[in-house]
Amino acid sequence: MAKRLVCGDNGQRGCHRRLCAGQGEFVVLVAFDMFGTLADTASVVRELAPVCGDRASLVARTWRDRQLEYMFRVTAMGQFPPFADLTRWGLARALAESGIALPRSQQEAIAGAYRRLRPFDDARPALAALRERGHLIVVFSVGPVAWLEELAGSYREFVDDLVSAEEAGVYKPHPGIYRHLLAKTSTQPAEALLVSCNPFDIAGAGAVGIRAAWCRRQPAELFDPWGSRPDYVITGLSELAEILPAN
Repeated sequence: MAKRLVCGDNGQRGCHRRLCAGQGEFVVLVAFDMFGTLADTASVVRELAPVCGDRASLVARTWRDRQLEYMFRVTAMGQFPPFADLTRWGLARALAESGIALPRSQQEAIAGAYRRLRPFDDARPALAALRERGHLIVVFSVGPVAWLEELAGSYREFVDDLVSAEEAGVYKPHPGIYRHLLAKTSTQPAEALLVSCNPFDIAGAGAVGIRAAWCRRQPAELFDPWGSRPDYVITGLSELAEILPAN
């Protein structure tokens, strides 16, 4: 049986209370991060393996790390290059770190793997369960809308809207993208719950008053020692039904 839900303590104590938005109002908006939460970024290994061999897993992890590093850098500098550029740059750096030389055209083709990420097995049933309970469900991501449409294809009927960084003009964890989420959905912070596997995303949401559930898919994953703590920690998306009563 999966570890029980926990809240605000980096996964050390059990917590079984249901999530409410204050004076008896249940949370109405559930915003799901895409990369690493709904979609498995490690699934790029399938497309890396033919050219990277036994280094494919290492390249995949480095690729993701560099993609995020570059996203944080440009955000700190007040810049907003396309997410596709961040993805290509991250791949180029990861290949270089592993000593793998590929022509630009081949790198471009492989970079497209981020539009073909495999959804986690629990994504569709979890979203379907929340839809049955009457919640507004959005995908909230740094990826472009066109990418999100493709990535959400297997569960799109359960998603009310796609909220992208390309609309906000800033990447996570800048406060502007979380404020854009609230404005686009006409939602107050206390009425929303972010679900993400990324600690930086949890911290960003908390900075503007949005509650958050950290999806800790691997027991070895650690939360950052600073910033907002997650209100809940779950080991899989199916556990959300335990904290979100029907609206």
